[in-house]
Amino acid sequence: MAVTLAQAKNFLKIDSDITDDDELVQALIDAADEYIQNQTGKANSNDDALYNQCIKLLVAHWYENRSIYSPKPGTLSELPHSVTSLVQHIANCDAYPVI
Repeated sequence: MAVTLAQAKNFLKIDSDITDDDELVQALIDAADEYIQNQTGKANSNDDALYNQCIKLLVAHWYENRSIYSPKPGTLSELPHSVTSLVQHIANCDAYPVI
């Protein structure tokens, strides 16, 4: 796995000494990687920066939108444009190995 727990926590602005959500964040990293693979049919190659950024953006979105209810319509069901555009790029780019 290219994105580490420490990298994800840094991206989320969670202090490294706070470990309460470590299990959740690791599960989100794993889920984000699996989501990208399932959506694109491609794997992360050579610790790719764009693929890793997509993982971190998905982790952040899911971490910040953990509830099943949101006062903002569409917040929970719609992924940010940055995520969808990166997923589309990964799917269409030949630089990533097909799984």
